[in-house]
Amino acid sequence: MSTRWPLSLMMALTAVASRPAAGQNPDDIINFVAIGDPHTYTGNPVHLPQVVERINALAIRPDFVISMGDNISGHEDHDVLADARVYRDHISRLTAPHYYIIGNHECIPIEVYGLMTWEQLLGAWGMGSRWYSFDLKGFHVIVLDGWIALGSDTFAEVLAAEQEWLAHDLEATELPTIVFVHQAIGFQQADCQDWIETDNRKFWPPGNFFERTIQAHADQVVGVFSAHKHKSLWKTCSGVVYHQIGASFMHDGQFAQVFIDRTTGRFFVLGHPERHERDDGWAIQQTYGDRSLMEALRPEAP
Repeated sequence: MSTRWPLSLMMALTAVASRPAAGQNPDDIINFVAIGDPHTYTGNPVHLPQVVERINALAIRPDFVISMGDNISGHEDHDVLADARVYRDHISRLTAPHYYIIGNHECIPIEVYGLMTWEQLLGAWGMGSRWYSFDLKGFHVIVLDGWIALGSDTFAEVLAAEQEWLAHDLEATELPTIVFVHQAIGFQQADCQDWIETDNRKFWPPGNFFERTIQAHADQVVGVFSAHKHKSLWKTCSGVVYHQIGASFMHDGQFAQVFIDRTTGRFFVLGHPERHERDDGWAIQQTYGDRSLMEALRPEAP
């Protein structure tokens, strides 16, 4: 069963539980910042420097920050390795720990244009692998490479290796698990009117390995976060909550701060900025969920 949430309801949900719930334990709440689709390149970091400053100035310091993929533009006429290094230099100014996701704009310069190697990109960003996991604050965090071209025969061996790793990684932990991926898992064209109107139909097919594996662990997975489509929305399907993060290169460097309770699975997604001068529908990073989770972490006034 799938449930899609319209913008009007998403906005209404932000008013729910505006005060910390009775007995709410702040130690049970993880909070992180997701930067969707920065699309930077050498000479034009777009909004990234300001995004870093605004994250560092947040009243509630995130436990980590994650760049959601398409961190660089990856154009064929760019020095993409230099672009990756410039991105690293800007993002290294964050005061919170930072993690990378690989997006199609990272994959294509390597696999299609031959402009750099995986060793060069992973080395520039300090990554041991295109997919990995870690534990933090009682959560297990999985980062996947969801490049849709991995579903082709050309990359069958790569996809098989990632599939084997994911199945083993999920089986090896009993912690509540957050999954990150760039290209959308769990969403289809019908989930967003804009995708229908623009004939945006390039998605992982329904029932793909990633979906099946995650949904088989629905009692464990507390959220799946993706980007790529430059839209902000969320849905539930087969007991799993899927979130789309809006694009950071749009709307003056928007990003999302996310709060999740590991004991209940409740969540709150706060769009930054929370108010916009113009209504751009799904493209704006929405604010939704249980605001009391954020309130439980908010520093008390002196």
